[in-house]
Amino acid sequence: MIKVKDNAVQANKIYEKIAELFSNHAINPLPVNYLIWYHYFKGENLALISEMNSILKDPSHFTDRLGIRLYDQFVENEEIEIETQYDFAMRQFIDDIIQKLSNWKQSLKKHSDEMGACAEKINKANHQPKDLEEIANFIAQTALKMQSNSDLIQKEFQHSSDEVTLLRKQLNEAQAEMLKDELTQIGNRKAFNNALMDLTIQHQAKPNSLCLIMTDIDHFKGFNDTYGHPVGDSVLRYFSGIMRKTSTEKELLCRYGGEEFAVIIKDCSVEEAAQRAETIRKKIEEARLTLKDSEEPIRTITASFGIASYQGKEDNLADFIERADKNLYRAKEAGRNQICF
Repeated sequence: MIKVKDNAVQANKIYEKIAELFSNHAINPLPVNYLIWYHYFKGENLALISEMNSILKDPSHFTDRLGIRLYDQFVENEEIEIETQYDFAMRQFIDDIIQKLSNWKQSLKKHSDEMGACAEKINKANHQPKDLEEIANFIAQTALKMQSNSDLIQKEFQHSSDEVTLLRKQLNEAQAEMLKDELTQIGNRKAFNNALMDLTIQHQAKPNSLCLIMTDIDHFKGFNDTYGHPVGDSVLRYFSGIMRKTSTEKELLCRYGGEEFAVIIKDCSVEEAAQRAETIRKKIEEARLTLKDSEEPIRTITASFGIASYQGKEDNLADFIERADKNLYRAKEAGRNQICF
């Protein structure tokens, strides 16, 4: 759903920027691409801006597929819709319980009045066996009705509770899917942001070592230019697979953007993080991949790594990430396929 409500002057200024950009860099003027750049130039969607700044060092790298992914992740906010559905179901559930309790209360009052009338009848009765038998039968039937109503409402509550539990499970699964990068099946940028924020908050309460590895596939554009985007995607999947196979429970792997990845490691020294990066670096360098349906090998894959350690209260997320990122670029400037920290 498009939720852009801006005045004509602002919209025209943004349009002029986009038109010039699309013309200069041969970007396909599809509506989804236009919307991505519109939100980017508007400057309010901080998550989108951060992602765009990370992967669009050169605007000509912007592809239709990238535009669709960015739109799905940052513009068309499905998570809000899912949570709204859950909130609506919870309101329905609560309203339903209130209504059933109200009906049950009325039913109990009715049976209570009947039992009271019965007790009064006992007091006034001549205590003849026939009268007592009729009263006893009436009491027994009323008690059965009360038990039946109680059992029914309990079943209805259980059914409603099961429905909400199922919806909550579906919500959790949908949220987990939204934190996963579709191509590489590891955490996406949002998962990275969430995890890093949580871990740094935990660090304040219980200080421990926390390291961040930023890594980038060297000369990745060459894979797309030489072999095509499907091979480039395969390289990204293979690289993430290497990291997954050698990862531990202390790590969170994320695709930071484009060909750049992040590894967040708790309870880890800088030296240990460097050893972890070296393991990944060697594994990917040793890989020998061939083209699909062919024995033709593709060129060797290498990656560069930058590492930073969280400094605690005097540190902040932006500086923490920037230090790792700067070390990554130091590794690239020093010749690539190496680690800097």
